[in-house]
Amino acid sequence: MIKRTALICCVAFMWAISVRGQQPAPKAPAAAAQPAAPAGGWRPVKRKDGQPDIEGYYQALGNSGGAGTNLEPMASFMGGAATSPGVVIDPPDGKIPYLPWARVRRDEVQKSHLHPNQAQVDTRNRGWPDGVPRINYYSVNPFQILQPEGAVLILYEAQHEFRYIPLDGRPQIDQGVKLWMGSSRGHWEGTTLVAEVTHISDRVRFSISGDFASDEVKITERWNWTDGDTIMHSATFEDPKVYTRPFTVAKTIKRVKDRGFEIMEYSGVEGEKDQELMVDIPASMKKEPDRK
Repeated sequence: MIKRTALICCVAFMWAISVRGQQPAPKAPAAAAQPAAPAGGWRPVKRKDGQPDIEGYYQALGNSGGAGTNLEPMASFMGGAATSPGVVIDPPDGKIPYLPWARVRRDEVQKSHLHPNQAQVDTRNRGWPDGVPRINYYSVNPFQILQPEGAVLILYEAQHEFRYIPLDGRPQIDQGVKLWMGSSRGHWEGTTLVAEVTHISDRVRFSISGDFASDEVKITERWNWTDGDTIMHSATFEDPKVYTRPFTVAKTIKRVKDRGFEIMEYSGVEGEKDQELMVDIPASMKKEPDRK
């Protein structure tokens, strides 16, 4: 309990620093009407600020596809004989609609994922943040959702990352700021939390396979609680610099109900002796050749 309190206090302090200099945020909206019940009949308890009460611990289902490994179906994954299914639900063919130059770049990393060169080493192996939505989809790393008034706070076990999603309509941060976890702004549509994530660094990788975007990508998440314990999560990517059209990935996330459950300490880079792997990715979007 002491560790969790200290972590939450640290997150609150870091967030306060990150928003200094922004225009004063408007007051949180008045309490809304009781959230509408989904088709299944689930009606969540309403919090003081009108949010449906969904606090708790959650974890993605299944290790195949989208668990930080691959977004498209991937044959012979990790040297095995089976195909790891993908999580792309639109387009219907399950393929990411890369521009030709971008698919070549992604495929080079994918083919070398077992024996990457320094520039191809996955960001998670380097101890760098997973980004959104990859960090939501690791079945081995759960996360906790808290609901301070007028916001949603997500504390991730992976990399001790966190996200503060304000719901009060405040303006975005300066366009020149690019972040590993991006900058989120959200609102509720019934029992669905809609979060728009922008200001994402182009160093972020969305899978071991090397899936990527430019720093102008916009990712729209829909956290749809179909009942008190189940989230149908989807994320739609929009980035004309890298994709020919928007595409959407999706995965089921479940509430963790084990008694006494808590997120654990994550040791990823402490005592790291392979400094030669901790190199930058020479992949600035500004240096890419012809993208036709």
